[in-house]
This record gives sequence, structure tokens and C-alpha cells, in this order.
Amino acid sequence: MTATLEPCSADEVYSRHLEPRVRGRVHRAVDVVLDLWCATTGGTFELTSTGDVVVRRRHDGTEELRVFGGTPQAAAPLLDQLDEDLATLSPDHFRVVWGLDPTG
Repeated sequence: MTATLEPCSADEVYSRHLEPRVRGRVHRAVDVVLDLWCATTGGTFELTSTGDVVVRRRHDGTEELRVFGGTPQAAAPLLDQLDEDLATLSPDHFRVVWGLDPTG
């Protein structure tokens, strides 16, 4: 008889990443122009450095969750919360807490 081991924590099933926002060419060009304009006027708009926080399945890289993270500094609290939940919650509980598809 063979026993299958169930993952103890969600971080055995999922990984989280800060990835660049998915945008079209026109949107990227507008962001660059606005960033340059802000830089010349003393502001820090930072549209081109914004990203999404993405949770992916480890075994096949399938995206399970994508949340706007903003700049890396703004995304830090969300990344910290995800790290804690991935380390401490079971995969089933993690899916419930973050609203993921229960079949994922």
C-alpha cells in the first residue's frame, strides 16, 4: 500500500512573485511619457515601475491570483502577508482566504 503525502503548507503548492504589469504598447508609451514629464517637473509618478503580485502553482507555473501591487515599496506589505499565509496556512485554507478556485 502506498501513501501519498499531502502538502503541509501552501508554500509547497504555490509561489508568489512581483511581476511587471501586463500592458499594451500604447499604454506603456503613455506611462513612459508621463514618468518623464513627472521627472522633469520634480515629481515621482513611477508608472513604469509598477507591478502585479502574482501567485502561481509551483508544479506548472499556472497563474492563480494577480493583484495590482504598485511600486515595489508599495507592494511590500502585500508580499509580506502572502509570505506569512503561504508559510502558515494549508493549501485548502489559503485558497479560501485568498478567494482562489477550490479546484486549483
